[in-house]
Amino acid sequence: MTATLAAPATIVVGKSLDRGSAAALLAALDRELRGKPQRLVLDLGEVASFDSAGLSTVVEGMRRAREQGIEVRLRGLSQPMLDFFSLVSIDRLAGKPPEPPERPSFVLRVGEFVEPKVDGLLGVLKTATDVLYALFVLPFKGQRLRFDRIAMEIDHCAGGALPIILLIAFLMGLILAMQAWVQLRIFGCEIYVADMVGVSVVSEIGPLMTAIALAARSGSSNAAQLGSMVVGEEIDALKQMGIRPESFLVVPKVVACAVSAVMLTGIFDIVGICGGALFAWGVADIEWLAFTAQLKQALHFADFAFATGKSLTFGAIIGTVGCSLGLRVQGGSEGVGRATTNAVVLGIFLIIVIDAVFVTVQRLLLA
Repeated sequence: MTATLAAPATIVVGKSLDRGSAAALLAALDRELRGKPQRLVLDLGEVASFDSAGLSTVVEGMRRAREQGIEVRLRGLSQPMLDFFSLVSIDRLAGKPPEPPERPSFVLRVGEFVEPKVDGLLGVLKTATDVLYALFVLPFKGQRLRFDRIAMEIDHCAGGALPIILLIAFLMGLILAMQAWVQLRIFGCEIYVADMVGVSVVSEIGPLMTAIALAARSGSSNAAQLGSMVVGEEIDALKQMGIRPESFLVVPKVVACAVSAVMLTGIFDIVGICGGALFAWGVADIEWLAFTAQLKQALHFADFAFATGKSLTFGAIIGTVGCSLGLRVQGGSEGVGRATTNAVVLGIFLIIVIDAVFVTVQRLLLA
């Protein structure tokens, strides 16, 4: 192996390019690179035999040269060498490591976070519009509601959630009565435990807790079911048959969630008040008749009307959100899990926001 200095700098490799000559070649490369030439030519025309160790030395030399900004040219490559370099992608091996991606700006990061949320809300609004159209327009065009499917969905939604609703309602009634009694007995006003339990359960706790339980159970179930149908291309099959998924699948689920929310809220109210009355009778020594009489004075028709409106709206929102996110699933089974989680989170968020609107309107109207 000899080294010839010229413009550009040239290194002529001998007949053998293998493990034994690799160290000498690398030393010659380092020697030439210390001279900082603008271009370096590696002449391989005399090479008769080579192995992977020798060619790896060539790749290493090219990498070191490129790190110093020196252009390297290979000359006299035989066909076997060309075949080897094409297999190992010499440009990728000898090139500089990729630059780390530039961190996006604050505006881009905010946009990446907000845009999916906005798209999700727009999708929910579109699904809600389709449901309203299917409920109030399509029946006049000859398309009937699937009452058999609605009944099945109500059984699945309300029947499945009934045990947990009964347990939560009874415990909430006991807890509210206990907390109220601890404070009211200081002033000798134990009888107003009935007001606290009745108004709180009927106006706020009943609709809200029922809706949260339905969002966690039925909202996630709807998203998972429809998301699985999207992944399995069943939704596309329905569209190919000329069937609107919104009318065929979404409307029964939304109606079932709305009706179930109203029914379960009524059950929650009754059981919660009974739990509070049981505590009042067993601990606070308030007679049943006195508790009932005070409860009648505390509750008004407006309380029941607003509670029913809340429950109906909450149930419709839960059904719409779950179905909308389920129909928009992307990314296979991972997308189904993501839609299921988002259905619960977004459903509960909208429930809280709409509840605040209802409370504000109620106080303004009753002021």
